[in-house]
Amino acid sequence: MNKTFFIAAAAFLFAGTAQAALLDFETGYAGNKTAIVGDEFEAAFGVTFSSAGGLNIVEVGGPADGFVPGDTPDPVDAFGSYFLTSGFGTVTQLVIDYTLGASEASFEVGDIDGSGSDLEEFTFVAKDEFGNVLSSQFVDGNDADAGDAAVTKIGFSGLSGLISKIEITGTTFGGTRKIGIAFDNFNTTLDTTTPVPLPAALPLAIAGVGALGFVRSRRKG
Repeated sequence: MNKTFFIAAAAFLFAGTAQAALLDFETGYAGNKTAIVGDEFEAAFGVTFSSAGGLNIVEVGGPADGFVPGDTPDPVDAFGSYFLTSGFGTVTQLVIDYTLGASEASFEVGDIDGSGSDLEEFTFVAKDEFGNVLSSQFVDGNDADAGDAAVTKIGFSGLSGLISKIEITGTTFGGTRKIGIAFDNFNTTLDTTTPVPLPAALPLAIAGVGALGFVRSRRKG
């Protein structure tokens, strides 16, 4: 009986699983462009988005600025019907904050292209809860998986800590061309395996059962 109790207590202490989810922005949107605040996905996916230039869900191939008005990604079906975009500017940025730390994250960004002084340059930085950089990636329009309308896959895994924030920043080599971020297919694995705090009464209960076991063993002796 005592052994069973302690096994249950240990299981309680370390209960938890990794929770994976895909956010593709396909559900609940209509029309060419929908402005969002960025916290609409917190309850279901444990993430919030922010951008100084504003955030919109835009239709692939639609007339709204986002990917390229009237354009489609390569491959054509990569983004489905809708995707997330930040506002256009000479510097564009998108910040993703996690409610819980993430052990892994991946996503796709479209249309990193340009050339010469219009060459687009993007940095992707994963940080822990203290603001320490866990990993950083750099992509420009000359990379093999980038280019006009091309969908570039970015991923973070096997890091030294949990991801609390991902920062995406885009600019051009000349710093004058306006660009935006086309973002979709966000796979994230939230870490829920960290030890769960004991309720205040549980240590007393464990101690009490331990004491009962000690008394029983002495009586048997």
